[in-house]
Amino acid sequence: MKTYNTAFPYFPEEDIEEILKETREILCGNKMLTMGENVSEFEKQFSNYCEVKYAIATNSCTSALEISLSSLNLKGDDEVIVPVQTFIATGSAVLKVGAKIAFCDVDDDFLLDFESMKKLINKNTKAVIMVHFAGMISKNIIKIRDYLKEKNIVLIEDDAHAHGATFGNLKAGNIGDLGCFSFYSTKIMTTGEGGMITTNNKELYEKCASMRSRGMDINYKGELFINLGSNHRVTEFQALLGLHQLKRLEEFLQHRNKIATIYKNALFLLIENGAVRLQEPAKDSRHAYWRFIVFLEKHNRDKIKEKLNLLNIKADAPYFPLLHNQPVFKKNDKGKYPNAQKLSARHISLPIHMLINENDARYIIQELIGLLND
Repeated sequence: MKTYNTAFPYFPEEDIEEILKETREILCGNKMLTMGENVSEFEKQFSNYCEVKYAIATNSCTSALEISLSSLNLKGDDEVIVPVQTFIATGSAVLKVGAKIAFCDVDDDFLLDFESMKKLINKNTKAVIMVHFAGMISKNIIKIRDYLKEKNIVLIEDDAHAHGATFGNLKAGNIGDLGCFSFYSTKIMTTGEGGMITTNNKELYEKCASMRSRGMDINYKGELFINLGSNHRVTEFQALLGLHQLKRLEEFLQHRNKIATIYKNALFLLIENGAVRLQEPAKDSRHAYWRFIVFLEKHNRDKIKEKLNLLNIKADAPYFPLLHNQPVFKKNDKGKYPNAQKLSARHISLPIHMLINENDARYIIQELIGLLND
């Protein structure tokens, strides 16, 4: 029986051949192993794709988040607002730079809630991290951005799921002051491990680029270190993979949206009768569909997930436990997040990637519908 995984890296055969050819050039000593022309070109092409002025390649999205926060010169009493529905790194990066974390509830799309965020803001709030969970940009993103700008609070986009997601004419990574992308192996485009910081702010760019490379002055021709940084650099191999994946990104997104449309159309009646609910992006936006999220309103999520897994449909439910319940954070928080708690017990994500074809999608969604109609 075929197994339908939730995520899978994809490199077309012609790209594999080209990657192997270029890798041989590196291994034969004809090109650099690290921080050479591939890295520079990857940064250039990625910034062009996101329509931002600057991009800084890093060895992970975790590093991108830590560097971005470090560039803000946060102190011990400074607070960063983070949604409780996100990966561990979004929160751990705050503690790593010595700031305080302020957890925020989510809205019905499982994204940071605007009203809850406003209640958390105080004189110590220096930044908010907006997670585009599953690849969707919040319908309130412009309201959030403008509200924070008025209060001189930095908006950081966690774009780990959102390569190519759009809101109007804005792309993910070009909405906040800083954007942080992941190229981990499960992501829409991958370099195995890797990340990217995007920004339109020259001062933040120079600070982040410096801290990525041990604090080196990027404008000085020589070894002059002006910041306390570390080594978060990427190899030429990773950047090579990134260049080929970026070239395919629009193709990947079109396919994911095609699979998502099959799922949505098949679920129409269950949506109508209130049995399931989906994320609802703004009409003029594009969901990137790192995950296709289904909220089960009338069924036991864990039982449905278990039955799907028995059919080799590897449905999952990122992330559990919610961030504030992770042991590393529990001493930092005494809040309650009712919407996040409710949704985290109801959501599943269906397989959606380049190796899920249209027939696969029809089979997967019909099996889910069958279980929901039992």
